[in-house]
Amino acid sequence: MAVLLNTASGYAQSTLQAATEADREETYTLTLEEAVSILQQHNNAIKISRNTVEAARARRQQLQSAWYPTIMAAGGYMHFSNDISADANVGELSQGIAANLPESIKGLEQIISQLIPQFQQIITSIGSSTLSVPLIEQDVTTFDAVALWPLITGGKRIWAGRIGKELEESARHLETLTSNAQMALMLNAYYTLKLSRKAEQMQQENLQYMNRLHHNASRLMQEGFINKAEYLVVQVAADEASREYESALQNTRTAADALNAILGKRLKDAIPQGNFFVLDSLPDINTLYGRILQHNPQLKILQSQEEILENKVKIAKSNYIPNFALFAKQNLYSRNIPKNLMPRTTIGVAMQWEIFNGFAREKEIKAGKLELEEMEYTSAQAGNDLLTAAQALRGKMSDASHSIRTLQKTILLAKELLREREKSFAEGMCTSTDIVAARTALTRAQTALEMAGWQYCTSLAALLALSSETDEFIRLHNASAPITGN
Repeated sequence: MAVLLNTASGYAQSTLQAATEADREETYTLTLEEAVSILQQHNNAIKISRNTVEAARARRQQLQSAWYPTIMAAGGYMHFSNDISADANVGELSQGIAANLPESIKGLEQIISQLIPQFQQIITSIGSSTLSVPLIEQDVTTFDAVALWPLITGGKRIWAGRIGKELEESARHLETLTSNAQMALMLNAYYTLKLSRKAEQMQQENLQYMNRLHHNASRLMQEGFINKAEYLVVQVAADEASREYESALQNTRTAADALNAILGKRLKDAIPQGNFFVLDSLPDINTLYGRILQHNPQLKILQSQEEILENKVKIAKSNYIPNFALFAKQNLYSRNIPKNLMPRTTIGVAMQWEIFNGFAREKEIKAGKLELEEMEYTSAQAGNDLLTAAQALRGKMSDASHSIRTLQKTILLAKELLREREKSFAEGMCTSTDIVAARTALTRAQTALEMAGWQYCTSLAALLALSSETDEFIRLHNASAPITGN
């Protein structure tokens, strides 16, 4: 039986080596640095967040434009139903002139008084006549340049400028939040693919071992060394190993698709190069809390929202103050509009003061204060939720670290147990059931070790994302020793 075990083992190892070499020809290794570079270039969520920053900057510049004058061009054509003219009764005008004539010409009062009767006769003869002076014709065309420059707005422009600044800052924090969140998701998918490929490799090795054992059991049953029951145990184990291997292949494909979706680029048969690792010690919880409260972009976004709401309340209060603006108008072209009726240049100061608007200002101020109060509650709750999440992630890291230390010892014992079972089986001292149980125990321990490493690394990545330090993950990965099961 020992000869049969060794022969099948050599054949299995040569087959596995050939398959591995073939895979290397069709695949390539993907480092963490390369994955981060691809993520920053192709991830759609990160691209959207960058555009959001540009849009917020444009919005801020738009609000700042209120400090500058507005220059407009206005003009048009008008047709009146009739010409515009100035009409006066000649008799009434003459009567007034005659009555005031003696007083207006000093020294000639006697002569003028003798002439007044003659004037009266003339006035009587033309008394019903009307004098008409044309002013504006029916068709009028004008084209003007108008400038308006707000001088006093009650502080609206100052508060609006601060709102624009906070909008841009909020967009930058959103970009940071998105980048760290996508980075954490990418690391999760990256290590999930690594875990899937490692599980696939282990299941392949387990399948080859079970096929070898099945081949040996078949030979031994034919030669009468074992009964059919022991052979069936091995056959069931081989079938189970085949099913587990097929499931591992499907999991690998799913994990690869998930990584490609997050990266935003289709990678064919990428093999993650990064290793599972553990830190020398867990991060101090108080230090974690301090970094999260200081650097978390979600909290910073909420703080910016508070500032925006405060400035909106100030703008609402500024509506009690009148607005003053300097205006100027210059006529560039006009037709049928005399200069004596409409001057070509006009300069002045305008005031607008809304004294009463149905208590709309008071309601707006009250609503703004309530929104500000709600935002303060939201910020406090968000801080508590983040601290709770950090505590939970740190707890997962602690559990994973303990599991890794335990499983490393378990794997050494499982390997030793399998060697002893193989020796005993070769000597006829144990059954195939014992071999299957020992091999299954080793595979499960190795799989559990990889799972613990995955849990530790993904929890660390999520924890660093809470304080916007996901870039630190690569440094920790490169500086830490990989987890081994030897």
